[in-house]
Amino acid sequence: EAKMKNDVQMRAHPLFPCITLLLLQEVLNRRLFSTVREARRLTYDANFHLTSFETILGGWYLVTVTAKPELAVAALEACEETLQAARSWDKITRDNLRSAQFELISKHQGAMQTNKHWVDMMAGLQLMEVPGKDMRSITDFVEVVQSVQVEDVQRMLECLDTDKGKAWTCIGVSGVTTGP
Repeated sequence: EAKMKNDVQMRAHPLFPCITLLLLQEVLNRRLFSTVREARRLTYDANFHLTSFETILGGWYLVTVTAKPELAVAALEACEETLQAARSWDKITRDNLRSAQFELISKHQGAMQTNKHWVDMMAGLQLMEVPGKDMRSITDFVEVVQSVQVEDVQRMLECLDTDKGKAWTCIGVSGVTTGP
């Protein structure tokens, strides 16, 4: 019962949505990299980026890949398949989450050594226009990261519209290309 009460308290924490999104972003970055780059060798790099859904009504996600022009369509399809798999048959695992938590905490602890990070974290603490941001945003970061469960990240992913045909896609090519 005490654990359940703590889970409820953590889910009510103002940082919880943001942290859950950051963990989802980390999990999907790893998935895209391992599938699109390592397994299929379609790209040099693959990245998944979420906007701050927790602070604005709506938002978007952006998947970017760096690939040879002739592999761009296949890389796009592999990205779409990877996102669909994470929502359906290849759901987020405890190992995925633990790796993402370790990475997020490590990045946070490293950034805590810089003035810029401190300034960014403290920005808006006293503004009423930034609801839910208070000192707990600084003091509770690691605790909130560690409290997130696999189900929380999976639910967050299921809120994103990743269905083929519903997501906007674009392939941009830089430099000179030959033929269609």
